[in-house]
Amino acid sequence: MESNNSALEIHAKDVERAIELAALELEVDGDDLDINVIDNGDISSDSLARIIATVPETEYDVEPRLITINRVVTEFLHYMNIDANICVQDQETDPTDNRSSIRINIVGDKLSVLIGKRGETLASLEFLVKLIVSNQLNRWTNISLDIDGYKQRREHQLKRLAQRMAGQVQQFGRPIALEPMPANERRIVHITLEHNPEVTTNSTGDGNQRRVNIQPSLLR
Repeated sequence: MESNNSALEIHAKDVERAIELAALELEVDGDDLDINVIDNGDISSDSLARIIATVPETEYDVEPRLITINRVVTEFLHYMNIDANICVQDQETDPTDNRSSIRINIVGDKLSVLIGKRGETLASLEFLVKLIVSNQLNRWTNISLDIDGYKQRREHQLKRLAQRMAGQVQQFGRPIALEPMPANERRIVHITLEHNPEVTTNSTGDGNQRRVNIQPSLLR
């Protein structure tokens, strides 16, 4: 088998968790990793710890998915002539579970071209990376791809928008239709308001014109 030697940037709540994640994903003992701590993180300010984990040269029967993902994304950026860093971000799921999602954040300057209007380019890039990685690993691999934290910022914006519009629906008693959104963004709005007893939500429209409607519960 072909040997692998990669340096991967890992972000987690603390250095210990970052090393644990790297070891689990790369299928090596943590003591065998060459660890360079970039930032110890700060729990009080939600600042994540950042490490560079260098993988020893190892022959794998099956290439770890993190190495495959890193290689595929690196090749995409190379062919697009984009200089950026690829960062692996921790999340609250078991990284040994093949159904869990790997969160990859591409960080650099002038990366808006990778996001596109309403995140459409990012969604397409994520789909292609998933498809190629899953094909190479011969198993479905769920990957959440982000660009400079765009998804996180957009999620916060959508939550604030949903709550603000729900307030207006409650105040004036009239339904409000939001702008057309992709499925993942509509889902954020639905989830944000699902426990608000004063309003209900539903989606209407076709294709890229599908949008969320917020209406008073009395109209249900």
